[in-house]
Amino acid sequence: MNAVRVVARRQVRSLMLAAGVRSCVPAFTASPSMQLRTAKKVAAKKAVAKKVTKKPAKKVAAKKPAMKTVKKASAVKKAAASKARAAKKAAAAKNRAAAKKAAAKAQKAAAKAKKAAQKAKSALKAKALRSRMAAKKAAAAKKSAAKKVKATLKRERSTKKRAALKEKADAKRAVVEKKRAEKKAIRASGAVRPYSLFVQQTTSGKKGRFDMKVLAAEWKALSEGQKQKYRDQAKKNLSKRRATRQSMKKSPNKYALFTKQHFPAEYAAAKKNTTNHKDAFKAATRAVAKKYKSQ
Repeated sequence: MNAVRVVARRQVRSLMLAAGVRSCVPAFTASPSMQLRTAKKVAAKKAVAKKVTKKPAKKVAAKKPAMKTVKKASAVKKAAASKARAAKKAAAAKNRAAAKKAAAKAQKAAAKAKKAAQKAKSALKAKALRSRMAAKKAAAAKKSAAKKVKATLKRERSTKKRAALKEKADAKRAVVEKKRAEKKAIRASGAVRPYSLFVQQTTSGKKGRFDMKVLAAEWKALSEGQKQKYRDQAKKNLSKRRATRQSMKKSPNKYALFTKQHFPAEYAAAKKNTTNHKDAFKAATRAVAKKYKSQ
């Protein structure tokens, strides 16, 4: 409460000082709100007293010019306005003509630039088309060359394959012919058993089927002397057949000869260590191969 009063008194003093009142604080203690209202009233009265009212100046009436002067001035003004309008119109027409000329020139330049651009575009398009056609042609040529190479390789492979197949077939045919010739040569030596030789000589040159029981009975009916003749001939044929087969065999190589020379002794030594013939054969074969490699 005391703080509020102090603040109010300070405000009152400041207002009184602003109004030019040195000291108007009464002896009794008035409320701060009353003191504030009193100070405001004093300040308002002083401000009203200071205002000075100014009277407006009297208007001096201008003298009206003469009628001729007014008309002349109006005519001059109209002529000047007409001249200004004509000049403005001429300037506008000139500007329009210049603008039209500039627009036509710009349009012509634009058309020329457009034509040049179209020409350049056409040239680029033609160049690109030529490049594409050249690339397409080169690709087609490359593809054709690759196709030709592929066809050539395929033809060569086919030719090689046919040659290999023919060679294989010829080799197979040669083997068959060789075996056939060997069999024919072996058969040409004659039968190697007495009874077979008897049947061969008895049925030679005859056609049709033969009763083997009848032939067996005829063979049994022959004497020992007659049978001996067939036995001797059969032995000769057997010797001839063996000679023929021996001539058909290939000459043995170095390892075969070495094996033929050393295998019997190694096989006999292996049989002493085992009773199984297969194990003995394997052990002898390994021993012979080891000896052959060590020499």
